Amino acid sequence: MGVIYKLGPEIKDFILEEKKANPQLSCRGITSLVENKFQLKISKSSINYIIKEAGLSLPIGRRRKKRRRRAAVTIPPTIEIALALPAPAQAEEPVTSVSEQPAQVKLAELVKPTDKNRDSDHFFCVDLPEKMVAVPIFSAEIPLELPSERECAGAILLKAADYLMGGSSYIAEAIKRLLNTQEPDLLAKTESLIYRPLFEMPKEAQNHKPEGSGLASDSQSQEISGLWNLIGKKFSSEGISSYLNGLQSVKIIALEILQIISQALQEIHCLKVKYSDGSGFYLDGQMHTVWSTPNIPFDFSTTPHKIKSYIAQHFQKDEPLVLFTAPGYDIPTKEFFEFILSLESQEKEITSLTLCGNKLEELETIKIGPAKQRFFALGFWPWQFGQYRAVRTKEDFRIFHAETLQKDLYIAESEVELLQPNINKRLTLRGCVLKSKPEEKTRLIILTNLSPAQANLEELASLYLNYWPNLEECFQDFSRKIELFTYTASARRFFSRDALDLKTETAPDIKGLFHYYLMALNYYVMWHFLPFGYEDQSFSTINERFYSLKVRIKEENDHILIAFQPPSDYPYLNDLAYACRRVNEREILTPQGKRLWLNPNLEKTLS
Repeated sequence: MGVIYKLGPEIKDFILEEKKANPQLSCRGITSLVENKFQLKISKSSINYIIKEAGLSLPIGRRRKKRRRRAAVTIPPTIEIALALPAPAQAEEPVTSVSEQPAQVKLAELVKPTDKNRDSDHFFCVDLPEKMVAVPIFSAEIPLELPSERECAGAILLKAADYLMGGSSYIAEAIKRLLNTQEPDLLAKTESLIYRPLFEMPKEAQNHKPEGSGLASDSQSQEISGLWNLIGKKFSSEGISSYLNGLQSVKIIALEILQIISQALQEIHCLKVKYSDGSGFYLDGQMHTVWSTPNIPFDFSTTPHKIKSYIAQHFQKDEPLVLFTAPGYDIPTKEFFEFILSLESQEKEITSLTLCGNKLEELETIKIGPAKQRFFALGFWPWQFGQYRAVRTKEDFRIFHAETLQKDLYIAESEVELLQPNINKRLTLRGCVLKSKPEEKTRLIILTNLSPAQANLEELASLYLNYWPNLEECFQDFSRKIELFTYTASARRFFSRDALDLKTETAPDIKGLFHYYLMALNYYVMWHFLPFGYEDQSFSTINERFYSLKVRIKEENDHILIAFQPPSDYPYLNDLAYACRRVNEREILTPQGKRLWLNPNLEKTLS
């Protein structure tokens, strides 16, 4: 529940004397009087309990608030925290009571509702030794569903970062669990609290917004409308404020949010893949390719939420792994050959995956199930492995509409034989050759161990392009980052929650935590979506250039299509297009399982 204080008799007597002297005095008014006299802040619910216990409540017939359901909950004297997150350092909260030290609260056997102890102020009632505390229930406000096609703000980039981290979803689930409530819209309300500061701009800032801004112009209603369009649901502003006030009254929620944010900001630099014989290799966090050592650019790191989702899909289920490119330029690497053979359960089998942080610290090891055939698809470039390959096209090219690229390509089936001279092994793999036009040179070959019955050419091409839609541009970005890392590795910084100065010793209030998380999302956008050089820009600069742009959103069955609408003289078009491409390569899914897809063809948007 948080830290519970037993009030001394002096404070209780003061509260009762003030209420007797002025029966119309509200709990809020008494809270102020107590704070002024004793420098102690007491919740309205605690004051209300003292008044009711003394029989000084106003008589029946007074004006009553709208009734809300409540349940009584019993908490054992000591509770233990059970989280799937590493626990931070022991938090020491300041002692504000003048008569008693706070009870130690740990959290694991959480509250279970009963049918007793209902009161007229509609709270969860929590029984503690010789004390009862009130926990507010949030009103079951029915949100207004917004249209599937609407205008939004470029702050959708922040939501993309949140979907990768999973922060708002984990926070909403924690609130549901801690308060034992099944309210279905806690996620949307939580998102409202995170993003609301973007739309509550001071008048001076409103008067200096850039042309094409998607944020509010002058009125508060427009600001609130911008927020609702971003989160996809509409609540009253009073309802959201009430939600925040309710959360702030339950101290343990702040402690758990603190832990969730700390875990969400952890970076996964790479996966250490271990074979049954003890040998292994590495995969970068974003699944670009196979690496022989962990000397991988920090730019290819990802979040724990995303990497665990990928492992569940592709290592523990039967979905094919989709890597960007085969490793190596002149010669196929030994690790690449062993990786392909391990997926076929030949010679070696993959037994475990270890998640490594940006300092190569081993964070968690995930065991892989029994050996079985696993499937893959990856890109093979026409300039790779010139002396160690043989490519045979098996049919004529035919037209193929690449939905993710919104253009027609030409495809043909092929067979590719690769030789690894150091271990003297050969691999023969099925290939899908891509061209822009039949008479032009090959752009890419997609290699796979999927049979034609499992995926025809069109399905194979779509599988790869859904993950890696940017082809040569992505390869250029991939190569630049490797080159930069090669020359500057010792001096290179990386995304780190340490730079955000998150203090885990004590938890700030919940509003402060949500603000901190918003700044963390911006930090992630700068490091992972925007071009090199944006890492040290101010929030106001990023907000003006990107988050305040107009955006058109169209929600479909399995996609959310996002089209930026920058003004005609917008000077950061290339940077925005770069961000769109990087987002699309991350396969970002909403909590409802919809793929986020940003339109990178901004020249068409402007035409």
